[in-house]
Amino acid sequence: MQTTSLLALRSSLLAFLCIAPPLAAQKTRTVIVVPGQLTQVITDTTGTPYEVPFAVGRVYTAVLAAYKELKIPADIQDSLQGRVESNVFHRRGDLGGKQISTYLGCGDGITGPYADSYRVYMIVTTTIVPKGENRSTIRTVLLGGAVNVSEGARQPMACESTGRWEIRLHKLVVSKAAGL
Repeated sequence: MQTTSLLALRSSLLAFLCIAPPLAAQKTRTVIVVPGQLTQVITDTTGTPYEVPFAVGRVYTAVLAAYKELKIPADIQDSLQGRVESNVFHRRGDLGGKQISTYLGCGDGITGPYADSYRVYMIVTTTIVPKGENRSTIRTVLLGGAVNVSEGARQPMACESTGRWEIRLHKLVVSKAAGL
């Protein structure tokens, strides 16, 4: 009886060990929550993919340079996964030298767009995917939520991307990659 249970335990352990390595090798997905957003967002499937006529390594370097120029914190830099991401950060008034309302729609009030007068919490992520030897695709996502700090503790309101940030970053990455 004892040898039967020991044999069953060994065969179960062997089956587990045969299955475990493929599970450990699977790609992890980035899931984030932004203030003002009511749901979790899977960032590697969100956003419009834009073609870049350069190899992944060159594009990755250009993305880092673009984040630096636009003063976006690149808190997560993973060249193997092709990811550059910020953690949640906030701005008030401008982002990359332009009014935040250029890039995010958070609603409007009597004084104009909330994105220009409220504190806006944001996350920026860029994913780079190879498309052949000398081509890549980048997918950038800007997520945000606005808080009126003068009204005290209130729930942040969701902001929606206008798509202009993603286009601006794409153009900047292409110009920086061309100059490398």
